[in-house]
Amino acid sequence: MPGTVTGTAPPGISELTGLRSSKPSWYAEYRHTADSLHRALGSLEHIARVLSATGQGAGALCRAVVDACAEHLGAPWVVLALREAALPLARPRLLGRGPDGTPVGDLPGLPGDVRRPVAEALAAAAVEPWQTGDGAVVVPLVVDGEPVGALVACGGPQQPASPADLAILRVVGNQSAVALLSDHLLAGSEALRRQTEQLYAEAERRAQDLADRHRELAEAELRLDVAARREAVDAERHRIARELHDSVAQHVLSAGMTIEWCRPEVAHHAEVHARLGHAKALTREAVERLRVAIHALSAEPHDEPGQGLPVLLGRLPDVHAVPGLAVAVRVEGRPRSLPADVEHSLFQIASEALFNTVRHAAATRCTVRLAYRAAELRLSVADDGRGDPEVLRRMLRTAGRDRGQHRGLANMASRCRDVGATLRFGRARLGGVRVEVRLPLEAGGG
Repeated sequence: MPGTVTGTAPPGISELTGLRSSKPSWYAEYRHTADSLHRALGSLEHIARVLSATGQGAGALCRAVVDACAEHLGAPWVVLALREAALPLARPRLLGRGPDGTPVGDLPGLPGDVRRPVAEALAAAAVEPWQTGDGAVVVPLVVDGEPVGALVACGGPQQPASPADLAILRVVGNQSAVALLSDHLLAGSEALRRQTEQLYAEAERRAQDLADRHRELAEAELRLDVAARREAVDAERHRIARELHDSVAQHVLSAGMTIEWCRPEVAHHAEVHARLGHAKALTREAVERLRVAIHALSAEPHDEPGQGLPVLLGRLPDVHAVPGLAVAVRVEGRPRSLPADVEHSLFQIASEALFNTVRHAAATRCTVRLAYRAAELRLSVADDGRGDPEVLRRMLRTAGRDRGQHRGLANMASRCRDVGATLRFGRARLGGVRVEVRLPLEAGGG
């Protein structure tokens, strides 16, 4: 038949595969090479799976290592375990996988034929992977050249592991060792952080306690200092009061008695008699002022805490007892504690105002009123005498330029300035003069 080729042999394996070899075993070698290539690709896939679990923590990475080892070697049991004293803060300490994939978390949970090679691997000092006589594959977990645990595959038929298998298992084993070391260091740093926070909190508490004790000590020292100064001032006040009573007052009284004795002797001399009468009035006024000063110096404003000023003012009617003059003291509102120097100054102002009433106003009634308000204290002395508020205001303006006259008014104004109060003169409802002092108070002060 035209176009037909006769006597041609069928194509051989070399034509079909394109391979040429003079060796009769070429196909078996090809198959062996292909299997090795596929095995290497599978190993690389296992390594990639392990590396991808690195960022998920030591637990996830160790599970990936165990799974990859079981799939790579086809071993029924794979166990990753740490030595008892190695990396004490790292977790997990042991992670195993059985034939059905069930995880095991401790050594007693392993079968006896698995527990034995695992215990032997943990006790060994080698740092390179090896295969035991019964077929178990052991990969030490090495940190800084020292074994800290082991990765063990066992429980299946004896099948030799190639150098490539051991190299791949060493890579994933070292990766798990690094992850467990990082977990150990992280747990240690976390423990140090918590301990540091506790120490810092304790240091803050102790610092606050020391600050409180220092403040209490400073307050106690201040109280002791104030008490010591007050005691010294009180002692000096009593000494001055005794001196005034025992010497000055006696001398003034003697001078007054001498003047009184001399007046009848010069009754025929009108001018001398009048001057002696004025001198007698001056001595009487001096004695009265000395009595007020002695009483103020002898008073104890701290005998009744919180009521020092009301108690002091309550003694004024006795200090300025004058026949024909009725003195009433009234306290309004809730008494508040004031510094001793402020109470003393207010008492002196009230005493001076009452003395002026006794000396100059020819009054029959006088009211001393102390009113505690929310934001201020008001102290007033009002009478029914013949005084004129405008005259007092004019005297106060000229008090510093008239050779010492009206010194009492000037002292009242000065004491008001010292304590931050204001001094006012007005017409009283009784008809005479009303002297009023207004002292601002802190809201809510005790």
